[in-house]
Amino acid sequence: MTTSSVRRLALDHTVLEGRAEVAAHLVRSHDLHGGPGTPATATTAWLRRVLDVAPPAAVWAVHVRQGQDEAAVVVVDRVHDSGRVSELLAGGGGYAASFPATSPEVADRLGVVLAEHARLRGSELHLAELPDDPRVHALAAGAGARLLDLDPVPFVRRPQDDAPLVSGGMRKNLRKTHNRIVHDGVHLEFEFSDDAATFEATLPDLEAAYRDRDAAHGLVCALDTPSGRDTWRHRLAALGDLGRRELAVLRLDGELAAYVVGVRDGARYGVFEGRFVTRWARYSPGRLLEHEVLLRAFAEHGAELVDWMTGVAPETLLAVTGSERRLVLRGW
Repeated sequence: MTTSSVRRLALDHTVLEGRAEVAAHLVRSHDLHGGPGTPATATTAWLRRVLDVAPPAAVWAVHVRQGQDEAAVVVVDRVHDSGRVSELLAGGGGYAASFPATSPEVADRLGVVLAEHARLRGSELHLAELPDDPRVHALAAGAGARLLDLDPVPFVRRPQDDAPLVSGGMRKNLRKTHNRIVHDGVHLEFEFSDDAATFEATLPDLEAAYRDRDAAHGLVCALDTPSGRDTWRHRLAALGDLGRRELAVLRLDGELAAYVVGVRDGARYGVFEGRFVTRWARYSPGRLLEHEVLLRAFAEHGAELVDWMTGVAPETLLAVTGSERRLVLRGW
Protein backbone atom coordinates (compact mmCIF):
# COMPACT_ATOMS: atom_id res chain seq x y z
CA MET A 1 0.00 0.00 0.00
CA THR A 2 1.52 3.32 -1.03
CA THR A 3 1.54 6.23 1.36
CA SER A 4 0.13 8.82 -1.05
CA SER A 5 -2.82 7.12 -2.69
CA VAL A 6 -6.58 6.98 -2.59
CA ARG A 7 -8.27 3.60 -2.00
CA ARG A 8 -11.99 3.25 -2.62
CA LEU A 9 -13.54 0.56 -0.43
CA ALA A 10 -16.95 1.29 -1.98
CA LEU A 11 -18.46 4.10 -4.02
CA ASP A 12 -19.33 6.03 -0.87
CA HIS A 13 -16.16 5.32 1.10
CA THR A 14 -12.81 6.95 0.48
CA VAL A 15 -9.60 6.34 2.42
CA LEU A 16 -6.86 8.88 1.78
CA GLU A 17 -3.24 8.32 2.71
CA GLY A 18 -0.33 10.69 3.03
CA ARG A 19 -0.07 14.40 3.68
CA ALA A 20 -0.71 15.47 0.08
CA GLU A 21 -3.96 13.54 -0.30
CA VAL A 22 -5.23 14.60 3.12
CA ALA A 23 -4.40 18.25 2.37
CA ALA A 24 -6.34 18.02 -0.89
CA HIS A 25 -9.27 16.50 1.01
CA LEU A 26 -9.26 19.42 3.47
CA VAL A 27 -9.45 21.88 0.58
CA ARG A 28 -12.36 20.01 -1.03
CA SER A 29 -14.18 19.51 2.29
CA HIS A 30 -13.50 22.89 3.89
CA ASP A 31 -17.15 23.54 4.71
CA LEU A 32 -17.66 20.07 6.17
CA HIS A 33 -14.77 20.43 8.64
CA GLY A 34 -15.69 24.00 9.57
CA GLY A 35 -19.40 23.64 10.24
CA PRO A 36 -21.30 25.42 13.05
CA GLY A 37 -20.32 24.30 16.52
CA THR A 38 -16.90 23.02 15.48
CA PRO A 39 -14.35 23.85 18.20
CA ALA A 40 -11.51 26.07 17.06
CA THR A 41 -9.10 23.18 17.64
CA ALA A 42 -10.92 20.96 15.11
CA THR A 43 -11.55 23.43 12.28
CA THR A 44 -10.05 23.23 8.82
CA ALA A 45 -7.64 26.03 9.75
CA TRP A 46 -6.36 24.00 12.72
CA LEU A 47 -6.11 20.75 10.73
CA ARG A 48 -4.21 22.38 7.86
CA ARG A 49 -1.68 24.00 10.20
CA VAL A 50 -0.96 20.89 12.30
CA LEU A 51 -0.89 18.76 9.15
CA ASP A 52 2.22 20.70 8.14
CA VAL A 53 4.15 19.39 11.17
CA ALA A 54 2.77 15.82 11.17
CA PRO A 55 4.86 12.94 9.76
CA PRO A 56 3.92 12.97 6.02
CA ALA A 57 3.36 9.22 5.58
CA ALA A 58 1.64 8.74 8.94
CA VAL A 59 -1.42 10.86 8.15
CA TRP A 60 -4.58 9.37 6.74
CA ALA A 61 -8.27 10.16 6.52
CA VAL A 62 -11.62 8.53 5.90
CA HIS A 63 -14.50 10.25 4.11
CA VAL A 64 -17.93 8.59 3.98
CA ARG A 65 -21.03 9.53 2.02
CA GLN A 66 -24.38 7.87 2.65
CA GLY A 67 -27.23 9.43 0.70
CA GLN A 68 -27.26 13.12 1.59
CA ASP A 69 -25.17 12.58 4.72
CA GLU A 70 -21.39 12.61 5.03
CA ALA A 71 -18.73 12.27 7.66
CA ALA A 72 -14.95 12.43 7.80
CA VAL A 73 -12.07 12.00 10.19
CA VAL A 74 -8.35 12.79 9.89
CA VAL A 75 -5.90 10.75 11.95
CA VAL A 76 -2.18 10.37 12.39
CA ASP A 77 -0.31 7.18 13.34
CA ARG A 78 2.19 7.41 16.16
CA VAL A 79 4.32 4.84 17.91
CA HIS A 80 4.19 4.83 21.72
CA ASP A 81 5.54 2.42 24.32
CA SER A 82 2.22 0.58 24.15
CA GLY A 83 2.49 0.14 20.39
CA ARG A 84 1.19 1.80 17.24
CA VAL A 85 -1.88 4.01 17.70
CA SER A 86 -4.00 6.18 15.43
CA GLU A 87 -4.82 9.55 17.00
CA LEU A 88 -6.96 12.43 15.84
CA LEU A 89 -5.22 15.27 14.03
CA ALA A 90 -7.82 17.56 15.61
CA GLY A 91 -7.19 18.62 19.17
CA GLY A 92 -3.92 17.36 20.62
CA GLY A 93 -2.28 18.51 23.81
CA GLY A 94 -5.53 18.05 25.72
CA TYR A 95 -7.54 20.41 23.50
CA ALA A 96 -11.03 19.59 22.24
CA ALA A 97 -11.21 17.33 19.22
CA SER A 98 -14.13 16.56 16.96
CA PHE A 99 -15.02 15.15 13.57
CA PRO A 100 -17.75 16.24 11.15
CA ALA A 101 -20.78 13.98 10.69
CA THR A 102 -24.17 15.18 9.50
CA SER A 103 -26.01 12.34 11.28
CA PRO A 104 -25.30 9.59 13.85
CA GLU A 105 -26.06 7.01 11.15
CA VAL A 106 -23.24 8.18 8.88
CA ALA A 107 -20.96 8.46 11.93
CA ASP A 108 -21.64 4.78 12.62
CA ARG A 109 -20.63 3.91 9.04
CA LEU A 110 -17.52 6.06 9.43
CA GLY A 111 -16.60 4.02 12.51
CA VAL A 112 -16.87 0.75 10.56
CA VAL A 113 -14.51 1.93 7.83
CA LEU A 114 -12.15 3.64 10.27
CA ALA A 115 -11.75 0.50 12.39
CA GLU A 116 -11.26 -1.70 9.33
CA HIS A 117 -8.48 0.49 7.99
CA ALA A 118 -6.81 0.82 11.40
CA ARG A 119 -6.68 -2.99 11.60
CA LEU A 120 -5.09 -3.12 8.16
CA ARG A 121 -2.40 -0.75 9.41
CA GLY A 122 -1.87 -2.72 12.63
CA SER A 123 -2.87 0.34 14.64
CA GLU A 124 -5.12 0.77 17.68
CA LEU A 125 -7.61 3.64 17.67
CA HIS A 126 -7.01 6.20 20.40
CA LEU A 127 -9.24 9.17 19.60
CA ALA A 128 -9.07 11.55 22.55
CA GLU A 129 -10.86 14.68 23.77
CA LEU A 130 -14.15 13.96 22.02
CA PRO A 131 -17.46 15.49 23.18
CA ASP A 132 -20.21 13.44 24.76
CA ASP A 133 -22.71 13.52 21.90
CA PRO A 134 -24.69 11.06 19.71
CA ARG A 135 -22.19 11.23 16.81
CA VAL A 136 -19.33 10.13 19.05
CA HIS A 137 -21.35 7.28 20.52
CA ALA A 138 -22.36 6.18 17.02
CA LEU A 139 -18.72 6.30 15.82
CA ALA A 140 -17.69 4.09 18.73
CA ALA A 141 -20.52 1.64 18.02
CA GLY A 142 -19.54 1.36 14.38
CA ALA A 143 -15.89 0.85 15.27
CA GLY A 144 -16.70 -1.67 18.00
CA ALA A 145 -14.68 0.51 20.37
CA ARG A 146 -14.95 1.63 23.99
CA LEU A 147 -15.62 5.16 25.21
CA LEU A 148 -13.79 6.12 28.40
CA ASP A 149 -13.91 9.32 30.43
CA LEU A 150 -11.11 11.86 30.43
CA ASP A 151 -10.70 14.82 32.76
CA PRO A 152 -13.68 17.13 32.27
CA VAL A 153 -13.14 20.71 31.11
CA PRO A 154 -14.09 23.33 33.74
CA PHE A 155 -16.00 26.46 32.83
CA VAL A 156 -17.53 29.51 34.47
CA ARG A 157 -20.86 30.97 33.37
CA ARG A 158 -21.70 34.66 33.26
CA PRO A 159 -22.73 35.76 36.77
CA GLN A 160 -26.42 36.55 37.11
CA ASP A 161 -28.04 39.56 38.77
CA ASP A 162 -24.74 41.34 39.50
CA ALA A 163 -23.46 38.36 41.47
CA PRO A 164 -19.68 38.51 42.10
CA LEU A 165 -17.50 36.71 39.61
CA VAL A 166 -15.19 35.21 42.23
CA SER A 167 -15.51 34.23 45.88
CA GLY A 168 -15.04 36.65 48.76
CA GLY A 169 -11.75 35.00 49.67
CA MET A 170 -10.44 35.35 46.11
CA ARG A 171 -11.51 39.02 45.95
CA LYS A 172 -9.60 39.62 49.18
CA ASN A 173 -6.48 37.98 47.73
CA LEU A 174 -6.71 40.07 44.58
CA ARG A 175 -6.98 43.27 46.65
CA LYS A 176 -3.92 42.26 48.68
CA THR A 177 -1.97 41.70 45.49
CA HIS A 178 -2.94 45.11 44.11
CA ASN A 179 -1.97 46.74 47.40
CA ARG A 180 1.41 45.01 47.30
CA ILE A 181 2.05 46.31 43.78
CA VAL A 182 1.15 49.86 44.83
CA HIS A 183 3.27 49.63 47.97
CA ASP A 184 6.31 48.43 46.00
CA GLY A 185 5.88 51.16 43.39
CA VAL A 186 5.57 48.67 40.54
CA HIS A 187 3.84 49.90 37.38
CA LEU A 188 1.05 47.56 36.24
CA GLU A 189 -0.35 47.56 32.72
CA PHE A 190 -2.86 45.28 30.92
CA GLU A 191 -2.79 44.95 27.14
CA PHE A 192 -5.36 43.23 24.90
CA SER A 193 -4.92 42.79 21.16
CA ASP A 194 -6.17 40.73 18.23
CA ASP A 195 -3.65 42.26 15.85
CA ALA A 196 -1.51 39.68 14.03
CA ALA A 197 1.58 41.91 13.86
CA THR A 198 1.42 42.59 17.59
CA PHE A 199 1.14 38.88 18.28
CA GLU A 200 4.17 38.06 16.13
CA ALA A 201 6.21 40.80 17.79
CA THR A 202 5.33 39.44 21.25
CA LEU A 203 5.87 35.77 20.35
CA PRO A 204 9.50 35.63 21.59
CA ASP A 205 8.35 36.90 25.00
CA LEU A 206 5.57 34.30 25.06
CA GLU A 207 8.05 31.55 24.31
CA ALA A 208 10.39 32.76 27.05
CA ALA A 209 7.52 32.78 29.57
CA TYR A 210 6.43 29.30 28.46
CA ARG A 211 9.93 27.94 28.99
CA ASP A 212 10.37 29.79 32.30
CA ARG A 213 7.39 28.12 34.01
CA ASP A 214 8.45 24.62 32.96
CA ALA A 215 12.03 25.23 34.06
CA ALA A 216 10.86 26.55 37.44
CA HIS A 217 8.88 23.36 38.05
CA GLY A 218 11.57 21.02 36.74
CA LEU A 219 9.38 19.90 33.85
CA VAL A 220 10.42 18.82 30.39
CA CYS A 221 9.38 21.66 28.11
CA ALA A 222 7.46 20.83 24.94
CA LEU A 223 9.37 23.60 23.17
CA ASP A 224 12.75 21.94 23.74
CA THR A 225 12.40 19.80 20.60
CA PRO A 226 12.06 21.23 17.09
CA SER A 227 8.84 19.30 16.50
CA GLY A 228 7.35 20.46 19.81
CA ARG A 229 8.21 24.08 19.15
CA ASP A 230 6.87 23.90 15.59
CA THR A 231 3.63 22.32 16.79
CA TRP A 232 3.17 25.05 19.42
CA ARG A 233 3.73 27.79 16.86
CA HIS A 234 1.46 26.19 14.26
CA ARG A 235 -1.38 25.81 16.78
CA LEU A 236 -1.14 29.49 17.71
CA ALA A 237 -1.01 30.40 14.02
CA ALA A 238 -4.15 28.34 13.35
CA LEU A 239 -6.08 30.42 15.87
CA GLY A 240 -4.85 33.52 14.08
CA ASP A 241 -6.01 32.09 10.75
CA LEU A 242 -9.50 31.74 12.23
CA GLY A 243 -9.54 35.41 13.21
CA ARG A 244 -10.62 34.55 16.76
CA ARG A 245 -7.33 34.84 18.63
CA GLU A 246 -6.86 37.44 21.35
CA LEU A 247 -3.63 38.10 23.23
CA ALA A 248 -3.85 39.38 26.79
CA VAL A 249 -0.62 40.56 28.45
CA LEU A 250 0.17 41.84 31.93
CA ARG A 251 3.31 43.94 32.12
CA LEU A 252 5.03 44.91 35.36
CA ASP A 253 7.52 47.75 35.08
CA GLY A 254 7.33 47.31 31.33
CA GLU A 255 8.21 43.59 31.31
CA LEU A 256 5.89 40.78 30.31
CA ALA A 257 4.88 39.09 33.57
CA ALA A 258 1.97 36.96 32.34
CA TYR A 259 0.04 36.23 29.17
CA VAL A 260 -3.17 34.53 28.07
CA VAL A 261 -4.07 33.47 24.56
CA GLY A 262 -7.85 33.52 24.27
CA VAL A 263 -10.26 32.30 21.61
CA ARG A 264 -13.45 34.23 20.89
CA ASP A 265 -16.33 32.07 19.71
CA GLY A 266 -19.63 33.91 19.94
CA ALA A 267 -21.24 33.24 23.30
CA ARG A 268 -18.21 31.23 24.35
CA TYR A 269 -14.69 32.36 25.20
CA GLY A 270 -11.85 29.87 25.53
CA VAL A 271 -8.62 30.28 27.50
CA PHE A 272 -6.26 28.48 25.15
CA GLU A 273 -3.04 29.04 27.05
CA GLY A 274 -1.69 31.10 29.91
CA ARG A 275 1.70 31.42 31.62
CA PHE A 276 3.44 33.76 34.02
CA VAL A 277 7.11 34.60 34.60
CA THR A 278 8.28 33.24 37.93
CA ARG A 279 10.45 36.23 38.87
CA TRP A 280 7.21 38.21 39.26
CA ALA A 281 5.49 35.54 41.36
CA ARG A 282 5.28 37.87 44.38
CA TYR A 283 2.54 39.78 42.53
CA SER A 284 0.50 36.76 41.33
CA PRO A 285 0.46 38.07 37.75
CA GLY A 286 -1.31 34.97 36.43
CA ARG A 287 -4.21 35.46 38.83
CA LEU A 288 -4.49 39.17 38.06
CA LEU A 289 -4.52 38.60 34.32
CA GLU A 290 -6.93 35.68 34.50
CA HIS A 291 -9.37 37.88 36.41
CA GLU A 292 -9.12 40.65 33.83
CA VAL A 293 -9.64 38.14 30.99
CA LEU A 294 -12.81 36.83 32.63
CA LEU A 295 -14.17 40.34 33.21
CA ARG A 296 -13.44 41.34 29.62
CA ALA A 297 -14.94 38.17 28.15
CA PHE A 298 -18.25 38.80 29.89
CA ALA A 299 -18.37 42.60 29.74
CA GLU A 300 -16.88 43.36 26.30
CA HIS A 301 -17.17 40.17 24.24
CA GLY A 302 -20.63 39.28 25.50
CA ALA A 303 -19.62 35.74 26.36
CA GLU A 304 -22.04 33.61 28.33
CA LEU A 305 -19.44 31.01 29.23
CA VAL A 306 -15.65 30.94 29.60
CA ASP A 307 -13.85 27.60 29.55
CA TRP A 308 -10.21 26.57 29.90
CA MET A 309 -10.30 24.32 26.79
CA THR A 310 -8.46 21.46 28.54
CA GLY A 311 -8.97 19.32 31.64
CA VAL A 312 -7.40 21.79 34.06
CA ALA A 313 -7.62 21.00 37.78
CA PRO A 314 -10.52 23.24 38.91
CA GLU A 315 -8.93 24.06 42.27
CA THR A 316 -6.21 25.99 40.42
CA LEU A 317 -8.71 28.38 38.81
CA LEU A 318 -10.26 31.63 39.97
CA ALA A 319 -13.83 30.44 39.54
CA VAL A 320 -15.63 27.32 38.29
CA THR A 321 -19.38 26.81 37.93
CA GLY A 322 -19.46 23.57 35.95
CA SER A 323 -17.61 21.22 33.62
CA GLU A 324 -18.03 19.44 30.30
CA ARG A 325 -17.48 15.73 29.80
CA ARG A 326 -14.69 14.60 27.45
CA LEU A 327 -14.27 11.08 26.08
CA VAL A 328 -11.59 8.94 24.47
CA LEU A 329 -12.46 6.23 21.96
CA ARG A 330 -10.21 3.20 22.24
CA GLY A 331 -10.23 -0.04 20.28
CA TRP A 332 -9.34 -1.74 17.04
